Amino acid sequence: MRISDVKTAFKIADVEYINGKTRLKFNYLSTLKDENGVILDSKILIQNVARVYLIVVNGEIKKIGGSQDKGGIKGTLNIYQDGGKNGRPSIRSYGVWYFLYHTILEGAKIEFYMIYQENFKKNIKGLFGFHKVKNASISYKFIEECCLSNYLEKEGGKFPDWNVQEQGIDWPLEIKNDHAEIQRNAQTRDKKIIRKEAKI
Repeated sequence: MRISDVKTAFKIADVEYINGKTRLKFNYLSTLKDENGVILDSKILIQNVARVYLIVVNGEIKKIGGSQDKGGIKGTLNIYQDGGKNGRPSIRSYGVWYFLYHTILEGAKIEFYMIYQENFKKNIKGLFGFHKVKNASISYKFIEECCLSNYLEKEGGKFPDWNVQEQGIDWPLEIKNDHAEIQRNAQTRDKKIIRKEAKI
């Protein structure tokens, strides 16, 4: 599906390859405009609103995803800059970074788009009654499910290429092997830290 077919998303960033580096640079737009052309405060990128992101390669949607990261959409996308290689990334996080990195090496144009649902005031049940919550939100999962449903309907039941888990297929062998190596390296680091702390 082309991003031009989508009515509710707006562009937030371009992805840049830095020569000789495996860490990608995300260039967030200095002026953000929603899907209706209304200028948005750049704080929307760090606000904890229900949101979904679209990864777009040469105008084609390759991934639909979302999260409730407290750091907003910037926090959500941060893992995709380097795949979390110095930590313990999930295979999904590492796999999406791998796709991003190898796709940009081929000279593709990669962009991030966002869809969000504003927070709202709501009376929420506590132990003894209702409390006024000024910043209630829905789960991003509802937005993600709607987006995926729309995509499947338009694409004849086919998921975006990089929504690997939703397709119920296995990650490519190279990604699985690299991810396993990252996990082994993390265990080695943990053991060194434990030994170091034991000596103190």
